[in-house]
Amino acid sequence: MSGGRSLLQAPQFDVRHTVVDRPGGASIAVYEYGPADGDPVVLVHGFAVSARYWNPQINGLAGRFRVITYDQRGHGRSELGSETTVNEHLGQDLAAVLEHTVADGRPAVVVGHSMGGMSVMSWAAQYPSEVGRYARSIVLAGTSATSPVTKRPVRLGKPVSVVRRAQYETAWLAFTAIHWPGGDLLMRSGMMAAGMVFPGTGRAQLIFLDTILRDTDWRTREKVGRSLEGLSVARGLSAMDVPVAVLVGSRDRLTPPRLAIRVADALRYTGSLERFETWRDATHLLNWEQPHRFNAVIADLSAAGH
Repeated sequence: MSGGRSLLQAPQFDVRHTVVDRPGGASIAVYEYGPADGDPVVLVHGFAVSARYWNPQINGLAGRFRVITYDQRGHGRSELGSETTVNEHLGQDLAAVLEHTVADGRPAVVVGHSMGGMSVMSWAAQYPSEVGRYARSIVLAGTSATSPVTKRPVRLGKPVSVVRRAQYETAWLAFTAIHWPGGDLLMRSGMMAAGMVFPGTGRAQLIFLDTILRDTDWRTREKVGRSLEGLSVARGLSAMDVPVAVLVGSRDRLTPPRLAIRVADALRYTGSLERFETWRDATHLLNWEQPHRFNAVIADLSAAGH
């Protein structure tokens, strides 16, 4: 992870902070870095974290690109609001952010990680006519079109399959536990569960993950997490009429490669799949573990769209 630890630090660029109001008292905190006239990149974070999750991409790209991030509804500095949390909010909030930040004729590379990728699919499903208007290309990283991880019980079978199933079940329990009060403690550096979910991830990364998890109240984690259990946004893939890259870590236990393959196959069928890559030894945190490679994918897709 050459240079990865330094990229985790707070962005070394001035930030332009705005707020997008949403119905029911919800609000979305938006952050922009880099040159105002740079090619736009919109980064959409996943469940239970915040825009700070993208520090390695902000630090690596904002010297050249206009990097736009936001805290998902109820996460970080964004307000959850009084409406019942539903999966449609993921795409609706992204639509509002894109309208607020991306100018006509200057589409962005839209990047979604984990629940962020689900947000991009939700957006495309609900606003298919806006995909080409706001997106030059799309990156779906460590994500799925259906509920994350697995809830199926461990079954007897070949020893290897039993071990793998047990690993995924542990990941599911960890994901579920984050919904609870104090659930962020599960990801503290040195905890065995953290090593099970993110095998081989460095200590500095796990410590940083712990601080980000505490940006979001457990009540939000509970409401959003329960909503995700019924997620289904696959129809958004057929609306993506721009080049799409699908990235997944070979050791991702939250959204494992078998789920990414389904996403890639759907995009391949429609002709939108630009690239599908399984990164050896990377976990769910692939953009932290291989930040320079991740940033290069974004830069390549931006250049290819010109």
